[in-house]
Amino acid sequence: MIESATFHVITTELVVGSFALAGLCFVLHSLKLIHNKESQFVTMMDSTAHIALLFGLLALPFAISSGISSSPSGAHTSPLLANKMLLSTAGGGLALGVLFSRWRMRTGDSPRHLHNAFGSTSTGCMLLTASLGGTYTRADSLTEFLPFVKETTFLLPEWMSIFVILLILGALIVRQTSSVKHG
Repeated sequence: MIESATFHVITTELVVGSFALAGLCFVLHSLKLIHNKESQFVTMMDSTAHIALLFGLLALPFAISSGISSSPSGAHTSPLLANKMLLSTAGGGLALGVLFSRWRMRTGDSPRHLHNAFGSTSTGCMLLTASLGGTYTRADSLTEFLPFVKETTFLLPEWMSIFVILLILGALIVRQTSSVKHG
C-alpha cells in the first residue's frame, strides 16, 4: 500500500507539471498572437494548453485530499497550509472557468489574450502553492520574499462572504431573466 505522503508527492508533481505546461503554452500562444501569425503552432499551443489544464484539474482533488491526509495535524492548524488550500482551490476555480469559457467559445472570436491571462494566473496560483509546499516540508522555497503567507491567512469576513454569494446569485438570476441574448 502506498503512503499518503508518497501519493501526495506523485499527484502534486502531476498537477504542477501539467499546470506549468499549460501556463507556458498560454504565454506562447499570446506571444504568437501579438505578431498576428495564424499558424499550426498557434492552434497547437491553444489545444495543448487546454488539455494540460484539464489534466492538472483532474489530478488536483487527489493532490488536495492526499495533502490533507498526509499532514500530521490537518490543514486548519497552520496559516501556511490554509494558504496552500486557498491558492490551490483558487487556481482550480480559475482553471475550471478557463476550460468552461473555452468550451463555450468554440471559436477564436472572443478576446484570447484575456483568456490566456486567466489561464496563466491559474498556473501562477498552482506554482505558488507548490512553492509553499516546499516551505512547509523543507523550510526552503521561492516564496521567501512573501513572509506574510507563513503567518497570515487572508479570509473574507462572514458578512462579506454572504454578500458575495448573494451578488453571484443575483447575477445568475438576472442573466436568466434578461431579454438580451448572452453568449
